[in-house]
Amino acid sequence: MNRYTELKNKHSKMINDFPMAFAFSNEQFTEAKKKLGVTENDELVALPSGGMIRKTDSEKLKEMYSVMAKEDEEAMKDDDYLYEGFLYELGNHEYCITYDPTDTFNCFGLSIAEVQADKRLLTIFNKAKEQYLSGVNW
Repeated sequence: MNRYTELKNKHSKMINDFPMAFAFSNEQFTEAKKKLGVTENDELVALPSGGMIRKTDSEKLKEMYSVMAKEDEEAMKDDDYLYEGFLYELGNHEYCITYDPTDTFNCFGLSIAEVQADKRLLTIFNKAKEQYLSGVNW
């Protein structure tokens, strides 16, 4: 496993292990409250896409995302991490069909313009793109 997928899996586990619930009906909302161990609606904080957490966990959620952002920022300094990540996300977003790197760059919080303006990022991306399109190792 490469460093990119290791960090991606670590962050996914952190999110999956965090006490949160999702509800799209009144019945699911009742079950979500039970899962989170709350009885009153005002004990909850709403998240996007039907998610919710206990109000008492709000700071813990912010801290978790802060840790993840710092880890991502540090990892982005590593050329191998970026290469492995670009290569992975090119495949994940079927670049060989679309030839549009937008979704790949979005995974890193980057735009096409930012990559084009940064010689290091562009060099690493072009290397990954060449490897990906050659069909070797995928």
